[in-house]
Amino acid sequence: MILSRIAHVKLVLLVVSLVTLLGTIFISTNAQAAKFTASMSGNQVAPPTESSMNGTASFRTTSYDTVIKYKIKVSGSSDVTSADIHLGESGKNGETVVDLLKDSKKNGIKQGTSIRGNITNTDLKGSLEGKALTDLILAMKNGTAYINIDTPYHENGEIRGQIVDLDSINSTKNN
Repeated sequence: MILSRIAHVKLVLLVVSLVTLLGTIFISTNAQAAKFTASMSGNQVAPPTESSMNGTASFRTTSYDTVIKYKIKVSGSSDVTSADIHLGESGKNGETVVDLLKDSKKNGIKQGTSIRGNITNTDLKGSLEGKALTDLILAMKNGTAYINIDTPYHENGEIRGQIVDLDSINSTKNN
């Protein structure tokens, strides 16, 4: 009887250990934030502009890819009228899928603009409207998404930058 109880306790402990281990692996892989960046300039716009503006954007997913947090810094102008994510390869124009000024915090700084905010699946539009945020994240990982900044002087884009996955940049540097 005592041996039976000991075997039962060992089995319960084994199951609990396996569930804990698998849960930890699942949480750590799904909670891993993906990070993206974009360097923007006029020569990346299609067709290119001769703008002296430039900018950077950073994007980071949160747990389970339910939110993308972003920060954008534009130098050379505080007249930003639009900041959007488009689907498209480098050198090709594509459709707008996220308006980054819609629910963001935009601050004019001396000769520049700072924008930050969050993207959720309700912010998706165009061909991504009604889809999961992971569809946008996949496009960003594949290099088929870009950020476009408009001003009153260039309403179809003054500066632009392809969004790239920081993990792919770092793995390329390490190889």
